[in-house]
Amino acid sequence: RVLSLDNGRRRILERLGHEAADALDEFLNLALAYESRETPSLQGFIAWLRAAQAEVKRDMEITRDEVRVMTVHGAKGLEAPIVILADTTTRPEGHHPPRLMELPLAGGAGLIWAASQAKDTPVTADAREATAIATVNEYRRLLYVAMTRAQRKLVICGTAPRVKKDGTESIPDGCWYQLVKHALVDNPLEPDFATEANAEDGDGIVWHYRKLPDAMKSASSPAGAESAIAFPDWLHRSYTPDPPRGAVIAPSSDGDEEEHFGTSAFERGVALERGRLVHRLMQSLPDIPQQHRAEAARRYLARAGKSLDAAAQNEIAAQALAILDDAKFSALFGENSRAELPIVGRLTGARQAEILVSGQVDRLVVTNDSVLIADYKTNRPAPHDIAGLLARHGGYVRQLALYRAVLTQIYPGKIVRAALIWTDIPALMEVPESLMDERIAGMHRPVSKP
Repeated sequence: RVLSLDNGRRRILERLGHEAADALDEFLNLALAYESRETPSLQGFIAWLRAAQAEVKRDMEITRDEVRVMTVHGAKGLEAPIVILADTTTRPEGHHPPRLMELPLAGGAGLIWAASQAKDTPVTADAREATAIATVNEYRRLLYVAMTRAQRKLVICGTAPRVKKDGTESIPDGCWYQLVKHALVDNPLEPDFATEANAEDGDGIVWHYRKLPDAMKSASSPAGAESAIAFPDWLHRSYTPDPPRGAVIAPSSDGDEEEHFGTSAFERGVALERGRLVHRLMQSLPDIPQQHRAEAARRYLARAGKSLDAAAQNEIAAQALAILDDAKFSALFGENSRAELPIVGRLTGARQAEILVSGQVDRLVVTNDSVLIADYKTNRPAPHDIAGLLARHGGYVRQLALYRAVLTQIYPGKIVRAALIWTDIPALMEVPESLMDERIAGMHRPVSKP
């Protein structure tokens, strides 16, 4: 009501300008948010607003039909087509030299108020000189910030020079105007790209500086110069389409789906949950001392396997611990082994098409002369030999074959072996190299190291 019926918004905008509309709109949004969550009351809203400490920030990069007046600090990160530096003749050290200065002390630093230069001690004189140098350096850094805000045109101006008693005019030494004029107009070491002209209002002289004078621009582009340009060969060649992007193969999803007892959704869900828990235990337990593994497995299953009964939890823990304690698996869980290792590489498939392989192997161990990878499988019942593997889970062989093809490029000269760990038995089943070669024969050959 205050903003609309009582013309509060109009009066505020007349007083503060259209920029105040952002704050008013945000204020109304906060009022609506409070009303939707709390019992509406003026006192409660004011207390809530004070506790929220909301801050409204305008996007200064939005192009507006306006002139913005701001400090150099406020302009950091912003740009505009035309930038005017209106106050460039201030003293580098400021209107009043700094009096609060940092004083180096043993083991740290302190602050000192030094008002009169005539009473300086050697220590305070050094501190005053260091403060003055730091102030001038910051003054020059701000000039760099100010000049780099312009996209097309930079206008540098300042107040008229002060007239001395002898009638001469001067501006403070080292001020922005002097620094810029010396570098762009008066510098004898640089080409004279500045031209002098009368100001548009007829009052005073201005200098126009361009990186390349108009006369040089016209001289550098004579008529008929285009005929002397040597065009590159690719400009006359027909466009060659890029080769088709390679198909991405995820070996872990390329194998056969795991078999699970039962056909109901509940039984499949239980089987998937069991597989997830087994994988997690096999990944984490090797990093725990052997005497603490059983208790760690029990605590983890009690927390993460709440959907399973105690008998199922004990069965999962027993299977995982049996594998870790079996000497056949010792190499896979030793100090040089790694768990859940990403495997990414490139292969060349039939018709030279590129194949991108991306997957993750459950366990990998690298020795002096060989590399052994293993994937955990929770299928029930698990096959006991290679014939049973091929009859029901042939996709697993292709999965390991793809991993092996990539790892062969990563570890040239090493024998790469692959195996499946059946957690239900438990058993380690190494897949013959010849079988893996046969599964992907003609499908690929290595093209480059991944």
